[in-house]
Amino acid sequence: MNESVWSPMKLSLYRSFWICAFLSNLGTWIQDVAASWVMTHLNTSPLVISLLAFSTNLPVLFLSIPAGFVADLGHRRRILLFAQGLMFVAAGLLAYLVWQEKITELSLLALALTMGIGFAMTNPAFQSVLTDLVPHPMQQQAVLVYYMGINITRVLGPTVGGGLLSAFGPSTAFLVNSISFLGLICFFWIWPVKEERAETKKKITLTEEDWKPLFSLHNLKLWVEIFFVTFCASSMWALYPTRGRVEMALNSWQYGSLLGCFGLGACVSAFLSEKIMQPHRTNNSLAGSYIVYALGILLLGLAPNFAVLCLAMFLCGTGWLVLSTLMNMSSRQITGKSHLKATMLGVFLAVFYAGMAIGSVSWGAVARLGQTSWALVIAAVALALIGFAKGLRARV
Repeated sequence: MNESVWSPMKLSLYRSFWICAFLSNLGTWIQDVAASWVMTHLNTSPLVISLLAFSTNLPVLFLSIPAGFVADLGHRRRILLFAQGLMFVAAGLLAYLVWQEKITELSLLALALTMGIGFAMTNPAFQSVLTDLVPHPMQQQAVLVYYMGINITRVLGPTVGGGLLSAFGPSTAFLVNSISFLGLICFFWIWPVKEERAETKKKITLTEEDWKPLFSLHNLKLWVEIFFVTFCASSMWALYPTRGRVEMALNSWQYGSLLGCFGLGACVSAFLSEKIMQPHRTNNSLAGSYIVYALGILLLGLAPNFAVLCLAMFLCGTGWLVLSTLMNMSSRQITGKSHLKATMLGVFLAVFYAGMAIGSVSWGAVARLGQTSWALVIAAVALALIGFAKGLRARV
């Protein structure tokens, strides 16, 4: 079929996907605010609060690689429908338990774990969907537009979440998130990709060249770096609820604004992405993002007031977008001609969230044994050292 004939149909399909994904991401950020808010009311221990991030990230460690491999066999649509449905039910149950005032630390963590399972199953297949929705010459632009939408939700979601908490309570925030999954469920239900494709893909013979990128020495060094960076970076996600809600006694609007500032910092990085994320500057850009993020963590730990907390979250958002995007791009590029592209994304996600999960509970334990500020300062110093070391290597 001539590209000029089917391009409008493809673009219409992409537009529908973008809108549904935008609403789903918006709901996820709204829930992130509500979940941490509820946990700080149930328990003020930094370790217990950090388990919320741990529970959400842990499933990615174990499920992303098998989910990516199954997606490579052609079962993306089935995986996406099941995972989105699972998260829809979990968010709805959270809304009900909070509304009935029956939520406990254990049930909140269990449902966060369920949401993490859905995310782990979705992400490798979800990220590969974009390549099927637009003509090949437009794929890079389509990815940029998609991530622009994510960055917008990083600003709007926490702000809306804080408003919903103030006006209607956390149960409404969870309900909104549950409803936000319906768009993607409907999209994948009618997505014109036949499951028969799986039969074709199963005939592909996997060779040593397909598996080699997963285990080469160069890539193992990349996995180690990603793990230690995300281990340090997880301190922010694990401890900002304790700093903001427990230690600084922020109200619901201020608390939601923290993640809003994080999203604003991510938007600034996205706006400057053409200069920051040039391929020949990848190592320098990563080193700089580590240092900026480390400065944000340091300020988060030492902040005397709400304004400095906002600045800290802004810096964290600025560094986070660059480091997470460039790590993702590096993992995509090393697949070469391998048929296991979704599997490689699964490996990247497993390593990335292994650092996040293990780091979250580790920094929570450090904060409980000492102080939240100490844990954040230690994480900041460690991440800054990694950034300086990488910067020096890039100059050699």
